[in-house]
Amino acid sequence: METRPHISTVEQWVAHLDGLVAGPLSEVPFGGSDQEKRLYIDRFVDEFGDRRATDRALLSRVLGVEYERGELENGDLDFLLWEAVHGIGDWRGLISDSDGLVEPHGFAIEHRTLIELCGLHALWQLADQEMRGRVDEIVDWHVRELQPDNGINRPWGVHVFVVRSIEAEEEDDRINAMLHAQTLVNNCCVTLGRVDVLSGFILLDGADALRKHF
Repeated sequence: METRPHISTVEQWVAHLDGLVAGPLSEVPFGGSDQEKRLYIDRFVDEFGDRRATDRALLSRVLGVEYERGELENGDLDFLLWEAVHGIGDWRGLISDSDGLVEPHGFAIEHRTLIELCGLHALWQLADQEMRGRVDEIVDWHVRELQPDNGINRPWGVHVFVVRSIEAEEEDDRINAMLHAQTLVNNCCVTLGRVDVLSGFILLDGADALRKHF
């Protein structure tokens, strides 16, 4: 008799994500002044000395300070959607009607996966009820077409897969979304043996999104 995987509850997911980020984010000035938070954002780099165009938008959101455009910008869809999260630009015309968020041509698989997942993370914050059906389609497309371990090791969009694992009508869709979410979380612990600081911010924002949604 086949044993089907157990679908984790949202409470289990939130507790798990909160536990993972406690250490990596222990020195973040969550209780500091806006000036201290902005200084942290301005100086932020990951453990490898890297900084991405979307980091400022993510950190501003999680730390609860007004977003200020920085020196790093690009025209990739994930960056544009994260700017839209902070009220910059018209995002609706950027969302494709089928498949993933971006055309595969011109992107290496790692960069494409990053744009897709980071963009999906931002799209969840923007999408109204009308757009949520399209978000579900994108999640199912990810599960079918893209592996969550294509070299990015960042858990972007984990909460979107968790929601699908709980709310999808078909059991296979729920299980596949849950396994995808689990792999995203596991992969961000591989390089350092723990969650890196940027992934910590991503997971915390995901946990907060789950708390608000349910």
